[in-house]
Amino acid sequence: MKKKRPPFGIPREIILLARQDAWPYTFIADDSGGGCGKVPMPPDAAVEDVQAAVFTSLADLTRTFHGVDIEVAWSSLTPDSWVGRIRYVAVTEPAQTDEVSEGN
Repeated sequence: MKKKRPPFGIPREIILLARQDAWPYTFIADDSGGGCGKVPMPPDAAVEDVQAAVFTSLADLTRTFHGVDIEVAWSSLTPDSWVGRIRYVAVTEPAQTDEVSEGN
């Protein structure tokens, strides 16, 4: 049996944008992959709250899939965009994922 591959690599950077109607973000992972989404918060939410929401979700998924704890340091790119640089804090045991049996 082999383990199911995580849906993304370990994140290394997050790009967050402020738009009139949404908070879209993109993250780049160490495997040249990544993902994107929108933060489910109102457009007038505090930037720090939106950054915390994006990071908390991504940190939880990274811990679950890879067994790695991460931290982020945010900096402003423009008045309505931010980049979060990620660093690894600790490596723990990843959560068990569904296993796929070979030959089925």
